[in-house]
Amino acid sequence: MKKVFALLVLLALLAGCSAGAAPAMYIQPAELNEEEEAIAKLLGADTDQHLFDVVLDGTAKTVSVNTYVLEEGKWELLTGGGGMALKDGAKEGRMAFGFEDLRGEYREALRFGEDFTAVSYGSPEEKALGEGMGRTTSFLSERTEVVYEKEIPLAVQIHTAKNEVVSYTPEYFFQPEEYEKFGYEYVYALTVTFSRKPLS
Repeated sequence: MKKVFALLVLLALLAGCSAGAAPAMYIQPAELNEEEEAIAKLLGADTDQHLFDVVLDGTAKTVSVNTYVLEEGKWELLTGGGGMALKDGAKEGRMAFGFEDLRGEYREALRFGEDFTAVSYGSPEEKALGEGMGRTTSFLSERTEVVYEKEIPLAVQIHTAKNEVVSYTPEYFFQPEEYEKFGYEYVYALTVTFSRKPLS
């Protein structure tokens, strides 16, 4: 009887471990070693730069980056087409996003294997639209599973003149009505999508 009980306990433990197992493909806040942290501080990348590590299965063809603005309860594309084509077998990468204001000047840099791309968007004139308002940004803070063709929100930014701001985790990107009900003047989002489809 004891052997049967021990076997049942072992099976339960194994089932629990597999249920909570880390996803095979994921994106998470970057884990920098000491040398990388020192370089980041030297370049000022420890302030308005946000870095993410990515692990894929080698079958992805593209990574796309979009920014949105919330208009009447729906996300409207602000900038699209950022990202890059991935070479066959690309499994690991790092993504960096630099901005204070998602509507203002914004920079993205992506590296997968030996391939690297960087692009900047926006202008000081666009940034001026939110001057005089408070701003809060929530970022992806934990490992998140990558599912092909599914958008992953990395950041949501709120601009408002209100005295109080309720900030949600980026997962609430999929529930824009939560932001809409507070009547914030501007809400922006940054997302990334991994795809098995080649660039058209």
